[in-house]
Amino acid sequence: MEFSLRAGAFIVGMGLLGIVASPAAPSHTPPQFAPAASEPILPPLAPWNGKSRELIAPKDDPWITPAEKTDFRLTPSYDETVAWLRQLVEAAPQQLKMISLGKSPEGRDIWMIVAARANEATPEALRKNGKPIVLAQAGIHSGEIDGKDAGLMLLRDMTARGTKRDLLEQANFLFVPIFNVDGHERASKFGRVNQRGPEVMGWRTNAKNLNLNRDYAKA
Repeated sequence: MEFSLRAGAFIVGMGLLGIVASPAAPSHTPPQFAPAASEPILPPLAPWNGKSRELIAPKDDPWITPAEKTDFRLTPSYDETVAWLRQLVEAAPQQLKMISLGKSPEGRDIWMIVAARANEATPEALRKNGKPIVLAQAGIHSGEIDGKDAGLMLLRDMTARGTKRDLLEQANFLFVPIFNVDGHERASKFGRVNQRGPEVMGWRTNAKNLNLNRDYAKA
């Protein structure tokens, strides 16, 4: 019994000695990582050129569109788009009418612009003039928004600037600039990173996460 007690005391003593004599554990140093590369993930954009450059308004044009003003780096927000269209309609009231097709799930108007020859932009006049009616719908996938910006340019050229007014002699034009208005306002830099601009764009689906390109009636 005495031997057992002495042996136990010896073991405990050696354990305490080991604790005292053991070197302190090194403080934990988190691993070091190289900073994220500053270069973009995708390759640089190739220079763009084409016949459509001739349609871009000069910087001093009073009817330059918001997208043209930024060299197409940015597309205007819903409110900016509507404000610009209201100014255009006020400048050419005999040729343009602005009509709400209804409200989105988040309460935004889905606007349509009616463009026709002078005094022919009403439903009655459109029926009587016998011309084809061309409907252009943009922004159904709001990340792919170039149709909206091109449509603003076309409306401007057919009315306020007059460089394409002859088109309204041949047809009536109905233009929905943003069909997916709620998705348009869910703007992000990361919605379509593989797309050539704009820098910030809207979302593919609407506020109910529905793809309107599969069912137009759910706008």
